Amino acid sequence: MSNQKRVYQHVLRGLKQALPHAPQGHTVTLAMLMTGILLGKTVQFEKMAGEIPAPIQDASIAERLRRWVRNPNAAPEVFFTPFATALLAALADTPLVLAMDASSIGRGCQVLVVGVVYQQRLLPVAWVVYKGGKGHAPASTHIAVLEQVLPLLPPEATVILLGDGEYDSVEMLTWVATHTAWESVVRTAKSAQVTVEGEPLTLDELALAPGDLLSLSEVGFTQQEFGPVQVVCHWDAQEEAPIYLVTNLELAAEAVYWYKKRFKIETLFSDKKTRGFHLHKSGLTVPARLARLFMATSLAYIWVVYMGVACILTGQRPRLDRRARRTKSLFRLGLDWLKYVLKHDLPLPPLIFKVPNLQRLTIT
Repeated sequence: MSNQKRVYQHVLRGLKQALPHAPQGHTVTLAMLMTGILLGKTVQFEKMAGEIPAPIQDASIAERLRRWVRNPNAAPEVFFTPFATALLAALADTPLVLAMDASSIGRGCQVLVVGVVYQQRLLPVAWVVYKGGKGHAPASTHIAVLEQVLPLLPPEATVILLGDGEYDSVEMLTWVATHTAWESVVRTAKSAQVTVEGEPLTLDELALAPGDLLSLSEVGFTQQEFGPVQVVCHWDAQEEAPIYLVTNLELAAEAVYWYKKRFKIETLFSDKKTRGFHLHKSGLTVPARLARLFMATSLAYIWVVYMGVACILTGQRPRLDRRARRTKSLFRLGLDWLKYVLKHDLPLPPLIFKVPNLQRLTIT
């Protein structure tokens, strides 16, 4: 059996088992998409078609893939939500750290993603695709993606939401405060105004020096005096300038600690683009179609990360990486393990999305 057929049949079996009520034809096409993405490391339909074992011409396969991303019935509620729910439930025995950010996708579009931090990666759980450039989305779009996340979370989970300076709007912070019990840390600008004991000031008026960690407690944020919140001003001695954080956490050092995990979202975008699936080369221009393509790449991505974990937990990492310490990311290791398994005709790891919670473990 060819490697292409092995991967396709394995993915299809896993999808059918996990999605027993999904339309059969749509599930088959999703398996084709994931196979093309994984083996071709591309999201261009013509190139994906060459990796899909089907008794029809590649042009016909490519057209079938296009029809899937055009089809509004290929919805995340059907094909992705079951996996996202299982993933978050598996990780919920420690705080679920959610990070949000946007990146360019297709032609003239942005994808705003919320994902859960897992080791040094971010696993996507919800997203919105919209026309425009980075930083142009209104607060309503930020809230829309968070509304997708809310029903996926286990009710007992502790959640910490992280965002950069694009997500410090009073509208979004108000939504978080009124609709969730989440803790949150978002960055804000040095020009932001706060009200301290009835007196307004801008954060750049504070005389900070490298190494400083200053906390302003029980302050009103912006001219709207949202809050009370805590504003943390931190100047890492290794950085050129301080950062300013708005948080509902009590401890300033804890807010800084969690905020540093926000940068894990950059690994997701680079893995899906230049280091992995080359999502940035998609020629699609319609946000809804790009959102469905992003769903297929997200399922492929999470499985690759799981394969990296499986490689480590089964003691196979030294075959692909340095023995003394791990130098490859879970994503890179997963791709290499897939290649190794296919080359040596070993069993493929299950198509599983209940990844083990490794937050308390040191993966070497």
